[in-house]
Amino acid sequence: MKLVPVHLSSLVDREMAAFRDTSQIRITARVAIDTKVMADETELGRVLQNLFENARRYGRSTDTGIAKVAVTYARTGPWVILSVRDHGPGVDPAKLGQLTTPFFRGDAARTAATGAGLGLAIVEKAVQRMGGAFEVTNAPEGGLVCHIRLKKAP
Repeated sequence: MKLVPVHLSSLVDREMAAFRDTSQIRITARVAIDTKVMADETELGRVLQNLFENARRYGRSTDTGIAKVAVTYARTGPWVILSVRDHGPGVDPAKLGQLTTPFFRGDAARTAATGAGLGLAIVEKAVQRMGGAFEVTNAPEGGLVCHIRLKKAP
């Protein structure tokens, strides 16, 4: 894996474009055009695919059945934090810490899905290999938020 400066907004746009079915998922992104992080572009692309797919499967809002996903970012010192948030049911707070454990699934709503339960475990490992950190938490207003912290590119 080779870490190079990656244009965050173009990568996010590219991965968003793959999720075109608006009856299932709608993704909006607010990432400054000049934001670059040190990452492996292919690997970071996979991380976003995993998070968007996770939201499409489990993050649908109860009223519309559509996963509304917001991608935002923040700069803090030498880091850029990319946040991917859905407005679905969220996860039992007691189980949040286990979401990145391989083969663990959050709850009944989140187990209806097929898949090996490796999504977030893979995401966490990939982010760590890029020198970053990954965190999953419930949004105060409901839904799940995934934070990807990566080194800002010079």
